[in-house]
Amino acid sequence: MKSQFSKLLVATAMLMFLSVSLAASSSPCKFPAIFNFGDSNSDTGGLSALFGQARLPHGESYFHSPAGRYCDGRLVIDFIANSLELPFLSAYLDSVGSNFTHGANFATTGSTIRPQNTTIRQSGFSPVSLDVQYNEFYDFQPRS
Repeated sequence: MKSQFSKLLVATAMLMFLSVSLAASSSPCKFPAIFNFGDSNSDTGGLSALFGQARLPHGESYFHSPAGRYCDGRLVIDFIANSLELPFLSAYLDSVGSNFTHGANFATTGSTIRPQNTTIRQSGFSPVSLDVQYNEFYDFQPRS
């Protein structure tokens, strides 16, 4: 059993290495925009736009000013945007003064996949579940 697992692990590692090598050697892929859906792992200020500024440190260490985030730095979506040579995404719910030519971020902290029928104060979950994020994106498309 242990031998089979070791073989599987080695085969998986080799496949990952080959796929990364092929991706690195192929021509660059340019995406014009990113549209992100999610929860706190990628919220760039959506929940703060709904309920007011996040508590400290809310991004001050990296951005050197309040960024509306529930983390103190960059998120995975920021690294993805950076690797695609795109600017950081603005939160869709914080649309005043935002530029959405390179995409938008519909994620909010505490979001769930299942629709919420309670308030954030009752359940601790964001009222902006995945279906709401999709509807925001659907409404956003004709305006972009």
